[in-house]
Amino acid sequence: MKELFTRSITGALFVCLLITAIIWNKYSVAGLFFIVSLIGLYEFFNLMSKAGFNPKKSFSISIGAIIYFIITMYSFKEFSFKYLLFIFPLLVILVAVELFRKQDTPISNIAFSIMGILYVIIPFSILNFFAYESNYPSVLGIEDNEHQYWLLLGFFVIQWASDTGAYVFGSLFGKRKLAVNISPNKTWEGSIGGLILAIVTGYIFASITTSAELHWMNIAIIVVVFGTLGDLTESQIKRSCGVKDSGNILPGHGGVLDRFDGVLFSAPFVLAYLHFFDLFNLQL
Repeated sequence: MKELFTRSITGALFVCLLITAIIWNKYSVAGLFFIVSLIGLYEFFNLMSKAGFNPKKSFSISIGAIIYFIITMYSFKEFSFKYLLFIFPLLVILVAVELFRKQDTPISNIAFSIMGILYVIIPFSILNFFAYESNYPSVLGIEDNEHQYWLLLGFFVIQWASDTGAYVFGSLFGKRKLAVNISPNKTWEGSIGGLILAIVTGYIFASITTSAELHWMNIAIIVVVFGTLGDLTESQIKRSCGVKDSGNILPGHGGVLDRFDGVLFSAPFVLAYLHFFDLFNLQL
């Protein structure tokens, strides 16, 4: 009972913080996810250390911070596309530094250093494209500049609805295991329940914000499908490292990676979906 209370309080406070940052302005969004992404990257490197590898944490996190800044400023339209070309040289520097550290597993350290940035930093930086200063809210019919944050807010509302639906339906009706060797508690019934509630939530959110219902429902499907893959991937990583949680910064919830595992996979695919319609000026 105490654990449930702690989990509920932590979840409520974090949701309030997240919603406030989203509504406030683009800098609060960027600042919050900058902190979250660096904590998540630190957790990832800690997991790799438990698995017997030794990526250079401080330097890799510094490179990750620079890459986050570049992508974020590009999303704000403060940087041109040319600045994104610095990302590859930064990764090459990361490789070069690792080669001269004389560690027992240099290639693995390089692989996990780059993987950490791709797995954690890139998805969190992508979230800055979902609100303010981008063309993607207009794809959904959100033309009012004062409410461009609806895209990012709706993304998380659908994510939460999916998690809630999966938990409720899984608890009540769950029998068929989804991936018993990776996450024994996940069931097909829970996943289907999460999908149904996410789609319904997407439709309701679209109706409330007078934006495109079909787009929101498609986004809900993307969030559930790839969010589930992200959840399973993080579970596999933890299982391989022999730990239950990625960290303990969020009492009752574990670490940042535990809380955002679905977001890390779903955000890039939602961005790709929106970019496809924006690029070709398509309508649904």
